Amino acid sequence: MFGQNIVKFSDRNSQVLNLSFSEDDRRKAWLQVNNSKQYSNDASRWNAFLNLLSQNVVSTWLKNELDLSQPITLSSPDTWEFVNGTSFSFADISIADKRIVIIPSEAIDNQEFSVPKEWIDIPKFVADYYLAVQIIPDELSLLIWGFTTHIDLKTQGEYDAIERTYSLHKDDLIQDINTFIVSLEICPQQREVIPALPKISTNEAEYFIHKLSQRSLYLPRLDMDFCKWEALLENDAWRQKLYRNRLIPGIPLSSWRQNIENIFDAGWQTVEDLFRASQVNFAFRSRRESSNKQPDANTLKQIKELIEKIKNSGDEGEKQIAAGTLGKIGYQDKEIIDTLVYLIQTTEKEETRWTAAESLWMIDPKNSTVGVKPGLDLGMQLAGYPLALFVGVLEKNDGKFAVLVQVHTMEGQKHLPPNCRMTVLDETGNIFREVVSREKDRVIQRKFSGKQGERFSVKISLGDSCIGKDFII
Repeated sequence: MFGQNIVKFSDRNSQVLNLSFSEDDRRKAWLQVNNSKQYSNDASRWNAFLNLLSQNVVSTWLKNELDLSQPITLSSPDTWEFVNGTSFSFADISIADKRIVIIPSEAIDNQEFSVPKEWIDIPKFVADYYLAVQIIPDELSLLIWGFTTHIDLKTQGEYDAIERTYSLHKDDLIQDINTFIVSLEICPQQREVIPALPKISTNEAEYFIHKLSQRSLYLPRLDMDFCKWEALLENDAWRQKLYRNRLIPGIPLSSWRQNIENIFDAGWQTVEDLFRASQVNFAFRSRRESSNKQPDANTLKQIKELIEKIKNSGDEGEKQIAAGTLGKIGYQDKEIIDTLVYLIQTTEKEETRWTAAESLWMIDPKNSTVGVKPGLDLGMQLAGYPLALFVGVLEKNDGKFAVLVQVHTMEGQKHLPPNCRMTVLDETGNIFREVVSREKDRVIQRKFSGKQGERFSVKISLGDSCIGKDFII
């Protein structure tokens, strides 16, 4: 891509290095990152562009200058979603124990060299040498105007606790690039000993991944305790999961928690509307809407017996039937509500939990003790068929969440179209649940469990038509 003739000193008396690149090089780098599927916001996208372009220019120069026979290992592009900088490591035996980081900047006034803390204090990211790079894409120019070592940055650099950077003044950098090449080849490692980062648990990591997965207009590196941020970034699996989550917009089911009033995504209806929506043929539509009207004596006796079964029976089947019957009765009573909540929180049987939840949602749709409201998307058209997508989530007593996904017919249709397929995919795109409608099916559904922050997608397909929705637990 680059020829030796592009490498030149900026003038005969200067020790800094000016590398040029072509308009085609710039265009290809921009096309590679200018995609919503690569980076989540404009700041990350521009950061990735500057780093990719700088990486291409500097890596080509290093290969030529050092006459490398082995490939250079580059840092993962997912880091550019979070922090500025690119690392290089080498397989060639003469410099195999060395690592370089370049920090590109568009700043014209090169009086100070600032390096993000991640490149200094995360053991896996630490390098021997740090190159100060000025890149001006419009002028097709990249200037390496100095370098320093990890030891000097760590021991002499000024730490900015607000921006989380280490900085050295221009006069404290070495500007002779020939010195850098010689040092790289003959000097031992130039790294301070960095202690291991504090450990964070998987649950903590999942919490932060969930918290930071929402798209923002800026790099999220200052949005949490920095030691925990560094631990999250150092773990490849956690960093890549956070990166993927920020790229794929999903409907955050946690925002549907019942203690948050009327917080629903556009196009989705609340649980109160759900059971009043006569245009939807729900599998449990046979239940009456809740009522505060005092039941007769026989019904009150039946309610008491049903509550006793739920509390005292050792038969899960009896508990499930009793919970369903309470929903059909539809009487809004505190003892009934408390009993259904108790059953949801204590049973280990998924079918019993969902039966109790459906009854509770029917009787007391505003109840705030069982986790997350169900939601309903009424605006779906698939190959000319109007459909409704129902998603319900319940907190389980093991800290996980039970998820129910259903596809329903709409009013005017007795049955779903045959061979309507509902597919549930995990966050890597692998299928882990699937169901196909048969003749006379009015609803198809799947149930599964997941942790907070995990993602899944639902695809509904019929022939060549397909609708997809992404969710975050």
